[in-house]
Amino acid sequence: MQKYVIVKFLEPVADGTEFYAKHWPLHVTLASNFVIDRKAVNLFDKLAELASSENSVTTTASEDDYFGPQKQVHVTTLTMTPALQALHNRITALLKSVGATFDEPQYQEDGYRAHATVQISKRLHKGDTITIDEFTVVDMFPDDDIGRRRAMQTFKLRSE
Repeated sequence: MQKYVIVKFLEPVADGTEFYAKHWPLHVTLASNFVIDRKAVNLFDKLAELASSENSVTTTASEDDYFGPQKQVHVTTLTMTPALQALHNRITALLKSVGATFDEPQYQEDGYRAHATVQISKRLHKGDTITIDEFTVVDMFPDDDIGRRRAMQTFKLRSE
């Protein structure tokens, strides 16, 4: 089984792109780290079906905060609209229905707080508009390399 995450990249990232774990493109996590045998459960087919039935979601960047056990991760939170929460909940429900196990389940569903990590050269600013019109599955250990990540497949949401 392999570990994945589902994100909305806030800058262009083509499927197949690899990057170092320390140099993520700016993104919003929609489903945090989970383990699953994606081929055995036809995960990509199920995500494509879900995406085709979901409308894009628009929200705004809100306040900065610090996440992590020692409050060491500087983030910009997003306004948790009902539509954003619902999209996250539907993705999480689908993952659970096919046996996904989350590293930190307390940050799913009611514990979910959409955010983008502040990076050295990129960040969201309060009031920025974010449209979640697609999501991407990212392999957290491509070719068993813990230091790399790979954008696997992007799924487009419906436009309203």
